[in-house]
Amino acid sequence: MTNAIKRRLSAAAALGLMLASASTGMTARTTQLQPQAEKPDAKGELRAALGKLQQEDCTGALAILDPMAARMAGKERNQIQLLRIPCLGNVGRGDEVPAIYREMVAADPESPGVRAVGVFVAVNERNLPEAARRLTLLAEESPQGLGPINSAIARGIVQDLTQRRDLATRKRLYVALARADWQPSDRPDMRDSLAQGAIEALLVDKQVTEAEAILPRVTMPELLVSMATERLYQPLWPAIEARLGEHGGRAIDRFALSRLEAFTRSENDERTRRDAVRAFILLGRYPEAIELAEKVPIAEGMSEEAVTSVRYHAQALASQGNRAAAVERMRAFTRIDPKTTPSVVSGMVGLAELLDEASKPDEALAVARAAREGSGDAISPWGRAWLRRTEICALSTLGRTAEAKSAADQLIVDAKDNEAAAIEALLCSGRNDEAAKIAIATLASPEGASTIADQFQPDGALWAPAASRLRALWGTFLTRPDVKTAFDKSARILPKALWPSKDPRPIPRRGTDEPLTIT
Repeated sequence: MTNAIKRRLSAAAALGLMLASASTGMTARTTQLQPQAEKPDAKGELRAALGKLQQEDCTGALAILDPMAARMAGKERNQIQLLRIPCLGNVGRGDEVPAIYREMVAADPESPGVRAVGVFVAVNERNLPEAARRLTLLAEESPQGLGPINSAIARGIVQDLTQRRDLATRKRLYVALARADWQPSDRPDMRDSLAQGAIEALLVDKQVTEAEAILPRVTMPELLVSMATERLYQPLWPAIEARLGEHGGRAIDRFALSRLEAFTRSENDERTRRDAVRAFILLGRYPEAIELAEKVPIAEGMSEEAVTSVRYHAQALASQGNRAAAVERMRAFTRIDPKTTPSVVSGMVGLAELLDEASKPDEALAVARAAREGSGDAISPWGRAWLRRTEICALSTLGRTAEAKSAADQLIVDAKDNEAAAIEALLCSGRNDEAAKIAIATLASPEGASTIADQFQPDGALWAPAASRLRALWGTFLTRPDVKTAFDKSARILPKALWPSKDPRPIPRRGTDEPLTIT
């Protein structure tokens, strides 16, 4: 796990603890403090402390809560501690929290609120394996305590499990969160990926009925398509295809309606704008996608949502044959320091690839190297591998074979960081036998197949496709008998009936003739 991820998780943990105090019902807690809260002075103190918390006055809140905690014990003291903990970090007293948590566990180990605090404490101590264990038990045994957990915490834990290849723990966590039907309040769409992870785990265990029951929670067309290509999901293919509909239209319309409606209600929100751009791309309405996304500035401090909107903008431009404009739109990412704005790393990865696809190997090489060397720990091993891929492809195009070989040799050693990037780099440099060895080994497991099955899909199976030299390499690669045999055992090419329509879809509406107004 990179230091950047650790920093983001620590910040998310502090936010989550603040949410913990709010989401478990601050006001309601006045009736839970027994017997102390029955005293008029205690009730008044608590109301005053809650007022300070609502004003984000942690110093003032702690001035009231500290003496209250000192004179209480057991579960009643825990209730006050749940209010104190978010503020302790804000005033530089975060080192007190682990000891407080241990005391809280001793007093009330089964409390959902205490268990949620345990997840945050483990994250702040950078003990992600313990955080995963605690989050899993919270979901399995006290799901009502999941409310304070936010998306950054859950994503960080899942990413850590994936990087450490602890797939058994990851599967158990996915299933636990899906059975609790949990979705983080700050990112409700995470429910889709959690459901997919749970379905995968259940199918591995041959629990087809429960897996199918969870399927309706997967609403993102892209996820449904990936499930329709991987043989692990074959028992559910009829249900998945029914949810997709002809040319994926049923899933696209369902997704687009919900996202476009959300955007009309909150047009200044970066997430709803990103999702609206994405909806227009899925609908094949690239001019509308471009119109929305071109309003998103590339600037210091920009969010992940804003970066994704810009990448969607470039995708829509390229799909209309305007790759040069797509490159110029993305080029501004190179003027931002990824160490201070980590979100731009994905934009730099995308720009490097666009330059390579645009037959600009010199620029592609320069951008890839600058991004790799300048990103520090802001980039994950997975993203770093994509930059290495672009380096190798550019070096091969430029005829610098010795440099390409040296870089590719190292990428082979680290292939498990990103098998798709390693394979593509080897294909670029003409080392097809070595690429086949990695591909066959990767396709041998469901987890591996999920990482590269989409790479083999033809342009017609994609949304917003653009002529791609790199994708053409995968198509040729699939004609190798050994690769084709391995692919057919674990995946399939998406049936043509599910391929996106070449014609734009109408903007979906909900029982009205009034069109959605998108600005």
